[in-house]
Amino acid sequence: MPKSRTKIAELAQRTWCAPGEQVVWAVNRTGHLGSTIGTTRTAPHTALDHTPELHAPEPAWPLPTRAVGENRFHRDEWAHDPAIWGWAHGTHPGHTAARWADLFGAGHDECWLLLSTHRLALVVEADLTHPPEPSSAGLVGRVLSRGPRQPDTPPLTTWWEAPAHHATYTATPLGRADQPEWFVRITFPDNSHFEFRDPHAEQSITTAHANL
Repeated sequence: MPKSRTKIAELAQRTWCAPGEQVVWAVNRTGHLGSTIGTTRTAPHTALDHTPELHAPEPAWPLPTRAVGENRFHRDEWAHDPAIWGWAHGTHPGHTAARWADLFGAGHDECWLLLSTHRLALVVEADLTHPPEPSSAGLVGRVLSRGPRQPDTPPLTTWWEAPAHHATYTATPLGRADQPEWFVRITFPDNSHFEFRDPHAEQSITTAHANL
């Protein structure tokens, strides 16, 4: 189980931020990802490139609906599927949004999006990047536990990072219903963009713009 948003934000503030830097967002994945890369749409997203290894169980999230999983929709109707947390859009597998989808996929629900006054990043807890070690409880009670982290190793490992102003941030209503589904859209210089579900997207964007 990942730490709470508050605990991750506090940990990042203490150990990841530079002097004068403040955490603005701490967001983790709470459902499946989809992607539109070129002319290919996939849900759940399948990694397009090499990803780092994380030693954490994959969450038992419900699968997307058949209509979404079988690509039987036209534009952004996927937003009404509660199993979908985010969607990556790009024209090439090397685009940033596609890389984000790969990394979020590799990180299960343990990959955190951090936006600070200085940086935009994807991070994981460093302990989860090392294979678990058997405990000394004996054969019957043997369990796997996280190996000890070296004292001089930061508790958070950064998988991707850029200056905060590297991207633009907007609140985006999606879907075809009378009541839209609200998402935060992060657009990168390569014109790819990544959207994640946030019912308070407008407030999230207001907070981001007030701090950047």
